[in-house]
Amino acid sequence: MGLIAGLFSLFGCNNQKESKIIATDSSGNVQTINPNELLMTIPTIENTFPDFENKTDSNNLNILEDDWRQIEFISKDQKTSIDQEIDSITYIFEHEMHQGKDYSAFKNLYVRRLITKPISLSFEKVKNYLGDAKIEIAGITVNGNGGQIKNGFSISSEGLSYYGVKDDNNNVSVLCFYGADTDKDLVRSIAKVSKLLATEKLYLVDWIHRKVVDEKNIKDFFKLNDPK
Repeated sequence: MGLIAGLFSLFGCNNQKESKIIATDSSGNVQTINPNELLMTIPTIENTFPDFENKTDSNNLNILEDDWRQIEFISKDQKTSIDQEIDSITYIFEHEMHQGKDYSAFKNLYVRRLITKPISLSFEKVKNYLGDAKIEIAGITVNGNGGQIKNGFSISSEGLSYYGVKDDNNNVSVLCFYGADTDKDLVRSIAKVSKLLATEKLYLVDWIHRKVVDEKNIKDFFKLNDPK
């Protein structure tokens, strides 16, 4: 997490109000902060965080804590829970947003707790849907945490990156979209992501932007047009 979000995680969830927080900024200067004035850069985070193991493989995908499960695949039969979570995030936007002169931040954030097992797919299926002849598979590390995620995996294929968690039987319960190298890479991947969504009856949910995407509007989600 960044300084603002990290301070919240240490102090903002405590029911007992602190009178002040002593923190050091990036320049090494000591600052006194009123907890009631802390702002978050994002409106929501996921409550369920993975276990870690004491090893680090080469070529791991490295992500920020705040990025964990922010754009993820979720089975369509959990639509009711998705809608409830988005309603709670919307409340943050409507009642807890702070609009500065040239920035937006949040006085509070919503911690998602309803969807503990977003999907259930074999790892082989995931690789078949998202991979290609040059697929690269590695682990995941998270800034500020030692080691790597236990049973975590990352997939790099055709310029796109995904990550997730599987169990000891190679069954994937968490699968997330991380990013693309270029717009052309996104264009090439629309068909394969659309097939995954349609065949396995999944949504791709962007929690921060409150977007729920299926195979019919995946192109709009990526904000792309057909290449000419």
